[in-house]
Amino acid sequence: MPTVLQPLHAASSDADVQYAVVGVRTGELRAAADTVLRAAGLQTLHVDGDSAAIRAMRDHDVVLGVVDSAMLRTALPDQLRRLRQEPSVAGLPVILLSGAQDLDIEAMVRFGITDFVAGQVQETDLAARVALVLARSRATRRRKVAAARLRDDTRAISAALRGTNDPERMAALVVRGLGRTFHACHVRLETFAGERVPQLSAAWNRARPAEDLLPVPPEEALHLCASLWERETVLVVEDHHRPDDPDSRVLTVAAPAPLTTSVFAPLAHGDQVLGYIWIAGTTGARHWSRTELSLIQHVCGNLAHGLVQGHLITAQREVLSRLRELDQAKTDFVATVYHELRTPLTSITGYLELILDGSAGEVPPHMVEMLDIVGRNAARLNQLISDLLTISRSDARASRAVEEIDVAALLGAVAAALAPAAAANEITLALGPVTVPLLVEGDKAQLEQVFTNLISNAVKFTPPGGTVDVLADAVSTDSGPQIRVKIADTGIGIPEADIPKLFRRFFRASNATAAAIPGTGLGLAIVQDIVLQHGGELDINSVMGRGTTVTVQVPAQR
Repeated sequence: MPTVLQPLHAASSDADVQYAVVGVRTGELRAAADTVLRAAGLQTLHVDGDSAAIRAMRDHDVVLGVVDSAMLRTALPDQLRRLRQEPSVAGLPVILLSGAQDLDIEAMVRFGITDFVAGQVQETDLAARVALVLARSRATRRRKVAAARLRDDTRAISAALRGTNDPERMAALVVRGLGRTFHACHVRLETFAGERVPQLSAAWNRARPAEDLLPVPPEEALHLCASLWERETVLVVEDHHRPDDPDSRVLTVAAPAPLTTSVFAPLAHGDQVLGYIWIAGTTGARHWSRTELSLIQHVCGNLAHGLVQGHLITAQREVLSRLRELDQAKTDFVATVYHELRTPLTSITGYLELILDGSAGEVPPHMVEMLDIVGRNAARLNQLISDLLTISRSDARASRAVEEIDVAALLGAVAAALAPAAAANEITLALGPVTVPLLVEGDKAQLEQVFTNLISNAVKFTPPGGTVDVLADAVSTDSGPQIRVKIADTGIGIPEADIPKLFRRFFRASNATAAAIPGTGLGLAIVQDIVLQHGGELDINSVMGRGTTVTVQVPAQR
């Protein structure tokens, strides 16, 4: 198996040491290479195959490779391919010591040879080539480190943007972040007046106090931004004393001091230009790399997206706040109307009862019939007022008084209260037997209203001689144990097309309206709201002329 030899010199801290991998089989060349590499400050690792070379580069900070023609000649194509595909080898500079051998250019290309020394190796010649290769390699490393730092810094700016919806804070984060990241003297951000983003103006200066960059005149800025966005580029002025782009003249007008370098980038989202970011320097000309420009455009894109989304979220919050205010005003209004109508209505029904009782004297039969009509309509009006208040409280999600409820007992009380009305219409109201405890947790008054509405509806829409059966039991479902209540009648039924609309407020089935059966159209809407608030489900099945079955399921007590 190929092996990696120990470094020729021990190091106090491997993290501070750089290495050269030496794959040289000729003893004289190996000695010369070791001498030159040590003089260049590198530790040497001797290898005799591709596996050993890969292992050495994975374990150490290898910055250079040196091979001779003998090593290159014995390397198989698969070994060369494996070496160049290894991430730790890719990009490693390699010097070939050819000795007396002819140069194999094809093999050099396959192996990725960076430089070579032909003929007899002179240490001074090899030292010069090592120094040149190392200088190139270190310059490349510095560029990579600088690019990585820029990417990390701009990534931090973008992450900070995602952490807020405040446009003023976004603007401050960006001008400060870009100024520090790119070592600028001045940064200015402006947005144009429009509906998609708020109008912003923010500036940052490295020196304090310092005069800000002035905004570019709006018309000229808008025209320049639109042109740049259409061409998917930014305006770069490396030296304002020798500008290459005539558009750069608009920047010098707004500068507080003589500019030396600038980058002017548009802010845009979709097909709309929103503003610009201007990064400027006054200390000297500067070359802006493609990496720097790409990262500036990336931050501009994130800022434009953040401003648009933040503006939408802010607008939505304002609308939501306004809707809540309106909803509260509606609730307060309904409560006021409820009390204001209830007071005279109570007086009307009270005096009506006194008249019918004969407290004011005997009432003729024909007048009794009229007063009965007044009484029924007063009761309907009272029910309508109560339903409106219930709906209003449901919308406001009023708190519920949660307690343990025996559903069987509750159904018994409701059936007993409605039995006289059923008997008066010759309808059989039957409550099925219960064999197990049916306990739930909820608001007793609200659930009583649910079953009162549903059973009274069944009685109201069932003709004389019909039946209303109320059955309750416990069932197991995927969501856990449930208490199920079925209310089945032999009434007029509901048209199939009307069933999906039954839970709309003030909606009444077409056959109920045609039969002039009284009702407000609020009962089922109230029932559904209460059942859903209790974590339950409501289902209706009906056949015209045969009857309706309403099923209520609510979670059983755990």
